[in-house]
Amino acid sequence: MRRIQIQHLEGSLAQSFVERLLMFESTVCIDASHVESYSQRYAAILSTGLSSIEASTDADVCFSFFNKENTVTIDSEGSCSHIRLHDVLPTGPNNGLNHPFLEQLWSQKESLYQATGIHYWVSESDVVEALVRIALHSPILPETVDIAGRRGWSAQQTIDEFSMLWQRTQAGSKGTFTASLLDQPPSPKISVVPIQDVVEHERPPLGALHDVLMQCDEQGWQPTSPLRTGLMLYLAGRING
Repeated sequence: MRRIQIQHLEGSLAQSFVERLLMFESTVCIDASHVESYSQRYAAILSTGLSSIEASTDADVCFSFFNKENTVTIDSEGSCSHIRLHDVLPTGPNNGLNHPFLEQLWSQKESLYQATGIHYWVSESDVVEALVRIALHSPILPETVDIAGRRGWSAQQTIDEFSMLWQRTQAGSKGTFTASLLDQPPSPKISVVPIQDVVEHERPPLGALHDVLMQCDEQGWQPTSPLRTGLMLYLAGRING
């Protein structure tokens, strides 16, 4: 059974990582101060006997969340790798995961504004899935691995999507939801572009990530969560946070 230590559990990414790991044969090693609360939270999963939670530092690999901004550090067998996260849509607060455009998006949600630039959005669930695959398969990791979405979205496309979701949320909470709010254009339809066909200087390099995940299970980097879903979960996290 793979033993995985996790440091700094305060944020939504680390917590989602724990929850996903417990669905596999693994021992999750965390600080003693968190063992009781996490054991209670995931009692149903733990009752299957497939996984366990321990207060221990004896592990095959250690994941440390955001000792460095936007970076997950992985220590395994004397080597250290830095997983740099770009354009992540989190489901809750994460101290050390920072994105100025997302902060602007939230702070100006009630106003109309324009912005420029391209963002390669990736959902928290897709990031966590990649980290779990790395944790369970122990691939050879380069010193630096970048994680981002494969497809770029303009700032204005992102603003338009978020504004539509915010309007629907507000209408639903106030009981003023009407059919007209459903009369919105669908998310922009885009075709998948192979990784090697994207100009690397426009997007964080994904070759190392793809190679690492191919070592894990030959599936490579294939994020599946649509932008609208990621934004909905981000919005819910901000509202409930």
